[in-house]
Amino acid sequence: MFFDDVIPLISRILAAALVGYLLGSIPFAYLVARWKGIDIFDTGSRRAGTANVFWHVGRRRGMLVFASDIAKGAVAVIVAWMLGAPELLGMVAGAAAIAGHWKSLFTGFKGGDGMVVLVGVSLAYLSWFILVGVAVGIVSVLLFRRSTFRSSISIFLGYGVMTALNTLYGVDWAVMLGLTALAIVVIAHNVLTNADHRPEAARAQSDSDVLIEDRPEILDEAAKLSEAEILRQVIPPDDEGDAKRPSRMGD
Repeated sequence: MFFDDVIPLISRILAAALVGYLLGSIPFAYLVARWKGIDIFDTGSRRAGTANVFWHVGRRRGMLVFASDIAKGAVAVIVAWMLGAPELLGMVAGAAAIAGHWKSLFTGFKGGDGMVVLVGVSLAYLSWFILVGVAVGIVSVLLFRRSTFRSSISIFLGYGVMTALNTLYGVDWAVMLGLTALAIVVIAHNVLTNADHRPEAARAQSDSDVLIEDRPEILDEAAKLSEAEILRQVIPPDDEGDAKRPSRMGD
């Protein structure tokens, strides 16, 4: 009787984990960046995640990746429930989705840090204290946007708020402990791999890679200069003098 109940349950959980991993492996960041002709693994932090796309590919494309990665985590948990996994064990599929995001089957086992996928897993367990924690996390990302580990800080603060609210109101300790454990694993992975998503931390690009229309401050500065001043900046004084000096046949 015991095996009649346990073996089907294990089978459902394993199936849910497999589906979760495959969903997590969908490289939305890579695909969206490639859509613009950019290899996300050769840009910025070289990670296939929301932050890298947002800072080094485009704001709107970054938000598209953000929504897609949230969906990966949430759908993985929902599919686990549809397959018959108990509510709490749906987190196994969520954890598998995060692992798939870290090591995508479709990009040579490269990926991102899994922060946004974790948010998607949490949102599947829809509760008011989870929504408040996610909101705190988003605000923290903006406040600490210059920090190397702003993603880790936001997750720490967001899930800290979730835990505090759950302690005060006793909403659902089992779910909260499971989500907190996942958050700790994701933060540890991010810290150990030293993910740096700051826009100023991107590898230096050559001037030919930067479009002037993308740098309005350059246009504003150039508009204040006269033609002679621009020429003096483009052509060094010695070169300018050489250019004016007539060449001789013996030179």
